[in-house]
Amino acid sequence: METIEKTKKFRDPIYGYIEIEENIVHDIIDTATFQRLRNVRQTSYAPLYPSSLHNRFVHSLGVYYLGGLASDAIERSLKFNAEKGKKVLGNLQDLFEDDFFRYKGLFKLACLLHDVGHAPFSHTGENFYLSSKSQATFISQEVLKRKQEEMKAKIKREPDIEKKKRISKELEETEKYSIYKHLTYLTADPVFEKPSAQDAAAHEIMSCIVALETFGQDERYFKNDGERSFFARCITGLQYEEAIEVKKEKYLNLKREQQNSVYQKMLLNCLIQLLHSSVIDVDRLDYIIRDASTMGYQSVSVDYRRLLSGLEVVLTDDFNFTVGFHKNAISVIENAVYAHDNEKKWIQSHPAIIYDSFLVQQAIIYIENQIRKDYPKAVATLFSYDSLTDEGIRMTAAKRNDIHIRYLGDADIIYLMKNVYSSPYAEEYFNRNTRRLPVWKSETEFRNLFNKDERETLINAFEIIMTNISGCIDDSFEITEDETPGNICNDIESSKQADIPARVEAFQKKLEYVESLLALCDKYGIKNVMLLSKAFFKSNFSKTTVNKLPILFPDSDRRSKLEDVSSTLKSEQTGNEKLIYLFYRPAKNREKINVSEFSKELLERFRKN
Repeated sequence: METIEKTKKFRDPIYGYIEIEENIVHDIIDTATFQRLRNVRQTSYAPLYPSSLHNRFVHSLGVYYLGGLASDAIERSLKFNAEKGKKVLGNLQDLFEDDFFRYKGLFKLACLLHDVGHAPFSHTGENFYLSSKSQATFISQEVLKRKQEEMKAKIKREPDIEKKKRISKELEETEKYSIYKHLTYLTADPVFEKPSAQDAAAHEIMSCIVALETFGQDERYFKNDGERSFFARCITGLQYEEAIEVKKEKYLNLKREQQNSVYQKMLLNCLIQLLHSSVIDVDRLDYIIRDASTMGYQSVSVDYRRLLSGLEVVLTDDFNFTVGFHKNAISVIENAVYAHDNEKKWIQSHPAIIYDSFLVQQAIIYIENQIRKDYPKAVATLFSYDSLTDEGIRMTAAKRNDIHIRYLGDADIIYLMKNVYSSPYAEEYFNRNTRRLPVWKSETEFRNLFNKDERETLINAFEIIMTNISGCIDDSFEITEDETPGNICNDIESSKQADIPARVEAFQKKLEYVESLLALCDKYGIKNVMLLSKAFFKSNFSKTTVNKLPILFPDSDRRSKLEDVSSTLKSEQTGNEKLIYLFYRPAKNREKINVSEFSKELLERFRKN
């Protein structure tokens, strides 16, 4: 007789009651590791939508709930295909019935824990994980010792001095911490050190690390490295390459056992796509519904039940299958993609939100730099695995107060910004009266002010201004009358001394543009100009993965894609065109400038240079 597991109910404003097994509630959700998410805001939209105060905790419960609906739908699809005896798909149920139940549980666990390592302040802080330092073990001591001995022996044997230096640098890299090495150590899967792993967001890698460090040795949830790897693949979206679009000739040359292994991984790829996809997944589905509801933003309605009940395992040819949708879900697919486009274009790209995130990011950079100076012996950085743990990080130094950070959340950063490491950026963040204003407030206004050729002229000038000494274009650039021209003159002189004529010319051009912009600002009585760059909005309807989404018509042998059956899913590609916001500090009484006049004059001045 099958045992019915006891559950606990969580009241959710979107889905009603979410039921979760009591053991998962007690052993995972009630732990401080998971409860930390109550103190990590889901979005950075509060400057625009003050009611957008929901957190990663409730979002994670929502993704777990939707993950259950999605995986149930896939299981139903497998059973249906088995009953009908369909080629390839009909065999999956018999091949992997026991394993599928096991992997379905791991998938749902990944849904619950997919954000457990998320940084504070939504996505603003997560890239600090990439340069994090940690005292966590990320490589076995046996392997590390063997590598060290091998490289030291190579250095000793190598007569060439330059090659000795290269080998020494390799040795340093071997010993250096990285989140990718850490995750590879926890899963024993080298895929997480490959370049493809860097496509995953930093918070996804850290979430895998926190989850596996905390729960990875619990045999109720993970039996082996293979299961730990699958769990991490679900969160990061790294599919099994050997099971993607397998060629007929390659498949037929495999032994039966190898063929079964390929099909099992193909099925696991289907589960991975349910949580991490470039089209529609349960993570994205929860946040587009929850964000709109919490903000009060009037977006399109997304019938998540109809959408997820329409999930199917669909053949793409005689040997490959993937996740697709039943024809009845097409209207909801369109709504879901449109709702995500809406949020991305009109909310995420709003200058108030972009500028607010910039202030926080600059304040964090200032804090991290000061901590390095004040606590040079610190074994971990502020944004690290260590700061998310119960033990946390304790920074000590002579003549400095100790800093102890554990379960890092938004409030910790706010405290440091207010009370320990205040900066002009932090003060501007807290006091909205001092904030800069954007000249143009949206991509549509920018397009209205300037035609394509004019935009190219303007963006070219801005990019020259934003080019640094290394020749790279920064995402932001602050211009002040007192410092910026002098700094550029210094760059010109250093370029002359280095005898690099092209760089001298580039910085001279930069100086001309900056002086023209400052003269215009002086005319309009404004100062402290800031440039912030972002790519033009690109609709998800333009994605190949959306257009190629398999659609199942049960009574038809035709293998249809979304673009074949839905004429409304069209979007014009905008290429790689950029939008650069120009922010300024207004004159007395926060008076705004005449945008049209300022923009015309700015364009004319840049054309003359």
